[in-house]
Amino acid sequence: MAVVPAPTTPVAKQIAPAHRSEWSQVWRRFTANRLALVGLAIVAILCLFAIFAEAIAPHDPIQSFPGKRGDPAEAGHILGFDHIGRDLFSRIVFGSRVALIVGLLGTGIAVLIGVIVGAAAAYFGGTVDLLLSRLIDVLMAFPLLALLLVLSAVIGPSLSTTIIVIGTTAWARFARVVRADVLSLKERDFVLAARAIGASDTRIVLRHILPNVLGPVIVLASLGVGSIIILESALSFLGLGIQPPTPSWGRILSDGRAFITNYPHISIAPGIMIVITVLAFNFIGDGLRDAFDPHHRG
Repeated sequence: MAVVPAPTTPVAKQIAPAHRSEWSQVWRRFTANRLALVGLAIVAILCLFAIFAEAIAPHDPIQSFPGKRGDPAEAGHILGFDHIGRDLFSRIVFGSRVALIVGLLGTGIAVLIGVIVGAAAAYFGGTVDLLLSRLIDVLMAFPLLALLLVLSAVIGPSLSTTIIVIGTTAWARFARVVRADVLSLKERDFVLAARAIGASDTRIVLRHILPNVLGPVIVLASLGVGSIIILESALSFLGLGIQPPTPSWGRILSDGRAFITNYPHISIAPGIMIVITVLAFNFIGDGLRDAFDPHHRG
């Protein structure tokens, strides 16, 4: 007897294409935003600088050239020299690596903690929500830079310390956004149906709730990278972030502060890089916001 294959329901056929179509529409709306594409191109160039810094930088970033202290641009040194005769362009190139490592990893840690805390507070409610919400409120009440300064001074400044300190203190806004979205999602029909068929809380949160808050989290994370790069630069500027001789834009800016009248190019170069990088991530964040929510403008 021939086995007749079970009919495939139209719904099963349409789930994957519909999901792909939704993401393709997001990408289409994102690529229609010219400023977002400019930001994406700038970030791509910075990533190339960070990954291939050894090949792109013409000189060792800690090599000092005798007699070149604070000299302006010349052949082979397109941005000139810093206050002790090191090639400024090479230090800027290697500084992009530090900026992106801290920005991306710090944001990743903050997103992970914020999503877990926000989802747990909203989904379980009651005492859990009360305690976690108060923790979020307390963390957001502190001036973030002041808190970072205290923690960096206590733990000791370094690259890993900077990443961990920023990541573990900047998660509150992610938690607040996730909590608000999960509160509205957990009473939806698809969540109630999953709970009715016996799905575990972990499965409901991971498979049904979190995918629906992914858009706002991605947008907030892309905007947050620029803020974290500014925080890292501020810590390094104040001497509690990346330590010499590792090049950091904030540290280069701090080095040039004492020579701003005689050698202004030392401070101008890293300052411009910080501004361009933060603007690039903000352009990407604005493009993603409009792509995920086409009705939102401004």
